[in-house]
Amino acid sequence: MRRFFLYLFVTLVPMGFASAQNVVVQAQVDSMMMWIGQQTGLHIEVTCDAGQDIVFPSYRDTIVEGLEIIPPVLTDTQYVNNGQRMTVKRSYTVTCFDSTLIYIPSIPVMVDGEEYQSNRLALAFTTYDIPEGEETKIFGPKDNMKAPVRFYEIRGMMLFWILTAIAVVLAVYLFVRYRDDKPIIRKIKIEPKVPAHVRAISEIEDLRKAGGPHNEDAKAYYTQLTDILREYINDRFGFNATEMTSYEILERLEESQDKESLSELRDLLSTSDMVKFAKFKPMLNENDRNLVCALEFVNGTKVEIPDTELQPREEETIVEMKRSKGARTALLVTGLALSVAGAVFLVYAVLKLYYLFF
Repeated sequence: MRRFFLYLFVTLVPMGFASAQNVVVQAQVDSMMMWIGQQTGLHIEVTCDAGQDIVFPSYRDTIVEGLEIIPPVLTDTQYVNNGQRMTVKRSYTVTCFDSTLIYIPSIPVMVDGEEYQSNRLALAFTTYDIPEGEETKIFGPKDNMKAPVRFYEIRGMMLFWILTAIAVVLAVYLFVRYRDDKPIIRKIKIEPKVPAHVRAISEIEDLRKAGGPHNEDAKAYYTQLTDILREYINDRFGFNATEMTSYEILERLEESQDKESLSELRDLLSTSDMVKFAKFKPMLNENDRNLVCALEFVNGTKVEIPDTELQPREEETIVEMKRSKGARTALLVTGLALSVAGAVFLVYAVLKLYYLFF
């Protein structure tokens, strides 16, 4: 009967709200009667014009004596009437650990410097009825349950384990290098140089396949053809034909070649000079003939190279001096730094593992 009358008293507490000048302040609770230790929500809603300054009362641990606040305290704002009005809601989670009736007076809220009062509230907290003689059957709180470990809880720890492993491996590698102090050995592979006549014949064939002799731009064709011959002469006879005139090239070649064997080359160079400097337009058959003359000159003056010299040489080993004192010191300092970093990472990872599972 006592609890029944208590409930009637709580439910009969006025539930009005305060309003003035379009400002409405209303307080409400999710439940008015609870067991001791049970939690409920206490909400303060302020409805006013948009843009008004609202200041809620600053509560620390309790709303009133005995009514304790459980963080967090949440605030939510909603706009209505096309943004002309707004409702700001401050929500508290409260509880009480005594069997009592708690009276909450009007809660003051400041809106644009003016104080407004909410309606009054009452909360009833009741205890459990313990049958006589069963008082000893009340037990204390149970131990915390073991929750399953989730990945986001251990990803930081896993990162430090990985960093520890990397630091340890690098430190061991550097210490081994520092202790051995072996000479630095490098291996190279020497590829044979392509013979001058092989490269020249290949380039002349490419020019023929590209339609060079039948190109309407005779100047471009003869420029490419003579450039190929100049590069060949430069490599084959050992003088810088690329920087010499046609006359100078023929003069140097006559020192080592028969003049009659150079007659066709002389005609080719002469035609090339006339095309490039006198805008001479040769016939198509003349272009073909000069291409053949270039091939015959290369084949007639080439130097055969044994196949053994055309094969890649075996790897050659170049032994350099041992590491300098500075290099060895750098290896030692870096190894020590990695060792310290690995130890720090290991300690942190072990502590995280201990706090997580123990």
